[in-house]
This record gives sequence, structure tokens and C-alpha cells, in this order.
Amino acid sequence: MGRMFGTFSLTCFFCLVGSGYGQGETAVSFLLIPTSVEGNGMGGVAASLVTSDAISTISNPAQLGFFGLNNDLSLSTYTPKTGWLPGNSGSGLSLNATALSAGLQLNRYAKLPAAISLGVGYSQVYFDFGTFTTSPANTSTGASQFHAYDKADNITFGVGIDYVVRLGVGYNFKWINSKLRPSVPAQTAGPIEAKVPAHDFGMILQIPVVDVASHFRGEPVTFNNRVSPLLNLTLGYASRNVGEEISYAGQSDPLPRQAALGWNFEVGLSSQVNDRPWKLLSFTWAREATDVLVSSSTKEVASAPGDTSYVSTFSYGSGLGDMRPIDNLLFGKTHGTIDLMKGWQVQLAECLYFREGSYTGVGGLLYDTRGASFKLNGFLKLLASLGIWNPAYDWGAYFVDHFDLQYSRSIYTSTQNSLINGTEFNSINIVFK
Repeated sequence: MGRMFGTFSLTCFFCLVGSGYGQGETAVSFLLIPTSVEGNGMGGVAASLVTSDAISTISNPAQLGFFGLNNDLSLSTYTPKTGWLPGNSGSGLSLNATALSAGLQLNRYAKLPAAISLGVGYSQVYFDFGTFTTSPANTSTGASQFHAYDKADNITFGVGIDYVVRLGVGYNFKWINSKLRPSVPAQTAGPIEAKVPAHDFGMILQIPVVDVASHFRGEPVTFNNRVSPLLNLTLGYASRNVGEEISYAGQSDPLPRQAALGWNFEVGLSSQVNDRPWKLLSFTWAREATDVLVSSSTKEVASAPGDTSYVSTFSYGSGLGDMRPIDNLLFGKTHGTIDLMKGWQVQLAECLYFREGSYTGVGGLLYDTRGASFKLNGFLKLLASLGIWNPAYDWGAYFVDHFDLQYSRSIYTSTQNSLINGTEFNSINIVFK
């Protein structure tokens, strides 16, 4: 059991250092790890980065509202799973995420004054501590093995509205299951296992500045009636892991309740290919702040004459916690328990995406990120624009209008925190429109 608890402690310590966790000790710290592969290429930005990747709903359920405005179905999974803390060779730790999102555009079935979508999704985050050998109290029964893990299963609901500006609202119901020691009758100690419900809430507001200008002008803003400028401003907020404490064998610890607030802007050029909208080129810059809304304190308790013991208590914060949006998001300043993520993305023809970013944790965790994506749908549009391929055929039109296959990769690099250096995320995302 020593190896398992040592590994578990190491993981919790890492999450503490990297996620503003210094306010108070929390359980199931794997819930603080950013899971979006695209966002991880930009320093871990996820609250405001709009994407069709189903895994993004884990970070902000409002993503599902945006997803449903333009897409029907998305299936995303890590491939392969992420080896966690690769600098600690032989730790056996890994992180895996899988998600499925489905969207419904109500305008297909009714005449409405605005585009409205409904979405539902399922996702799972699985943190694997590995397989361990236990020595039972009755040595005649021999040693046994068990698997230690933390996981969260999420059911997501989202609503999207597109009327001049775009708004997404979403809710995650999550069921957290943590198993750190087995229930074996021969053991003198009981199991260390806990289950607890929690929830997330999120909102994303996007202002397509050029589209708003076109709406009030009554005609599109274009160059030579072929190319349009692009400027989108996006704000995102998420409240994560809201619930009661989690209990292990009578010991209660708080959940890692977290607030995230982020914004980004995207500038570029858009056009059409075969009467289909197409982003030719764009640049996105984003910044996000997070705060773990848990505070702890210790007080003396006189248990007996001449005897003094200490009891730790915790409390949850609310709203934005200690965030200062202007200082944190505009000027990039950090203070107290605030962690900052920032990054940029360049996209070419909706086909190639290149990203870089950085993460600054108040506990001393600093790392840089980079990433890239390839999207088949944009590649087909590029071939069509060059006259290499004609999507007018039935199968070609279907692929361009209704299907996309996306691959994304990101990596962490750090000269100060060797344990996280070299952490890689890879995902495949299949989208039906």
C-alpha cells in the first residue's frame, strides 16, 4: 500500500501546486486538470474557446449550446491516454477523457425569430493510479491486487441562441467516484472509496462584430463582394465541481470547487467556397483566470484537561472568488490564489491550426504549451477552392456539408517543473453536421 499512497500524495501535491490549491486541501484534485486538447495547446484556456470538440464540455458545459447551433453529433476521445507526470518515471499515472455531444437545431422544425439549439451530452474523465498489490491481515490467503482510480461521469445539457450575438448556456451533472483502496474482508482496514454528486454551470457570450455591423447596415461588409473581415469577441464563465464534501471512511474533505473566467478575440478573413462559408485565415488570442473556492482553517479544541487538539475546518467561496477581472484578464496580473492561462492560435483555411501558450500557477507551477490540429473538412474546402476536387458530386457534397474528422495534439514544456515537462495530449474528434 505504501507505493499507492506515495503516488496518490504526489499527484495531489502536483494539483495543489498547479491549481491555486493553497487555500485549503481538497480531494479528487484530478478535476482541476484541464482536459481540452485544443485548449491545452493555448496554456489550458477552455472557458471561452469555442470549439466543436465534445471534450470541451467538460471544462465549460456552455460549449454544448454553441455546438448545437451548427452540429448534430460529435464523438471525441484521447488517443492514446495521457501519461501523467512523465517526469516521475514508473509512476503509472494516466489521464483519459471521452465525450459524446448531440445537438438539435429547432429552426429545422419551426419558424423562430432566432436560431435556437438544444444539446445533450455524456463525458467521462478517468484518472488511473495503476494496479497495486495488498498484503491482507491473514497471510495464508496470499496477496491480492486492486485498481485505484478517480473518475467523473458527466451528463451535460446546453442551450444556444444566435440572434445578432451568440449565447450558450450549459449545465453538467457529474457523479464522482474515487477508489483508493479495495474492500477486502481479510484486511483490517476498511476501503478508501467515496462517491458524491456535483455539478458545473457555464455561460459563453460571443459578439461577432462584423456580423453585427452587417446586420445594422442591412448588407454584408465585404471586400470585392468575395472576402469579409472577421472579428469575434468571446467571454466565458464556468463554475465547476459545485457540491458537498466527499467522505473517505468517515474523513470528510472538500471538493475542488473552481471558478473560471476567460475572454478571447479572433481576427481574420472569411469567404465562401462553392456557396459554403469558409474561414480563410484567423488569429485568436485568449486569456483565462481560475480560482479554487476553498478556504481552510485550524482551531484549538480542548479535548481534556491539559490536552489540546487541533481541528481543521473548510468553507466554500462563491462567484468569482478573489478574481479581479481587469487586473487578471486585461493586464495579466496574478495575486493570492489566482492562476493565469494565456495563449494564441493561428488557423489556416479551417484545415491547419497552430497554438502556443503558457500557464502561471501561484504555487510555483510554470509551463509553456504548444499544439496543433488538422481538420479534414477544411482540407476538402481547400482542395475545392484550388480546383483540385469538385464537391458537386453527391458523396463530395455530403462530406463537405455533414462530416469532419479532426486530430489535435498538445504538449507541456517546463524548465522549472520537471514532473510535468513532456506531458502530451492527443485526441480524435468525429463531427456530423
